[in-house]
Amino acid sequence: MKRYRILSIAYLTVCAIIIGILTGFYLNTINYVIELIWQDIPRWLHIPSQWKAVALCLPFGLLIGLVQKYIGAYPLTIAQILNKVRIRGYFPYQNWKKILFAGLLILGAGGSIGPEASASGLVAGMVYWFGCRYKLIVDQSADYASQSLPRQLSAIINTRTQEHHYKNKIGEYFANDQRKKLFYWVWTLVGLVGFFGYFHFFPQEGVIGFHHPVIHWQWQGLLVVIPALIIGWLFGYFFVKVSRLCEHWLSDPNWTILKAIAGGVLLIAGSYFSRDILFSGEFSIVPFAHHSLTMSPVYLILLAVIKTVVTNAGFALGWRGGTIFPAIFSSLAIGAALAQALPWMPRLTACVVVATSITVILENPLISAIILILLLPIQFSIFIILVCYLTSYLTKHYQFLRP
Repeated sequence: MKRYRILSIAYLTVCAIIIGILTGFYLNTINYVIELIWQDIPRWLHIPSQWKAVALCLPFGLLIGLVQKYIGAYPLTIAQILNKVRIRGYFPYQNWKKILFAGLLILGAGGSIGPEASASGLVAGMVYWFGCRYKLIVDQSADYASQSLPRQLSAIINTRTQEHHYKNKIGEYFANDQRKKLFYWVWTLVGLVGFFGYFHFFPQEGVIGFHHPVIHWQWQGLLVVIPALIIGWLFGYFFVKVSRLCEHWLSDPNWTILKAIAGGVLLIAGSYFSRDILFSGEFSIVPFAHHSLTMSPVYLILLAVIKTVVTNAGFALGWRGGTIFPAIFSSLAIGAALAQALPWMPRLTACVVVATSITVILENPLISAIILILLLPIQFSIFIILVCYLTSYLTKHYQFLRP
């Protein structure tokens, strides 16, 4: 039995690390696909830069419409994934090919949406597959505990999961809820080793990680917190309202193909204002933060407003994906614009605006803080945590502050 347990732990460790590596590989693959579509193909076909968006967004809009109509509304949002798990008790990881294809298609086509929706779908599928393998290992432990090493390895690696492994709740395999939570935490940390290990060997500027710029501290920086909170709340409120209006007016299930083409036209129009309207911005948030304080405040405000509209309208028109990174990018633009109007600690001003706005949008201070600590200067982490929880407290206790 002891050897079987050791082999099982080793197998699950390898699987968890591979899940982390594959998640990192997917995020980097998005960049490779974008480079292929937006740099290599136009160069091969001699497409002038001013016509690049027209030549790519229109045909890809048609293709996205066909995918949405005949394959399904993929990728699923994080909320839809959680809802499926809550209703069914499991996530159908067999749809990973649809999620992967739709995610790479829309992100590669320049959609102003983030990879977190498709990445969450893929990770949810891999995690549920991992859980099924664990249930299989536990179920057959009594049969193979005294078998030879080759037979034990074969049973752990090669045995196919059965239908009851998909449907049985994993909580039934633990003596209490605390052990189940410990199981989740341990294997999540192992998966993160694979994820961060991948980006250690294949680094990408702008991807999540701890950033340590030089900060010039001033006590007057405390004076920027109140105006930054107000502006951050206003922009978060605006982002949520635009999202709801677009969902209400543009989410008609009919005309799927025409809607997706219209989403491509919207992207084309936005790209002529700024190339930053294209794509989600997850790989350009950090580089953008480096030079946003030198940009025109009017330009930054227009960039934030246009990107908000294009992101949410595009999503409703079929260019599906996550909105967290576009929201962070847009909030950062607003924060940089405000920072130029205040005389102290511009980076702190921008960080407080982003933290407030994202907490209003996500309605989850913990998730907001974790994401932003991995994107914004680590020296501001205590401010980010306090602002996220203060914003959450205020919006929960004062109804008029809720979007």
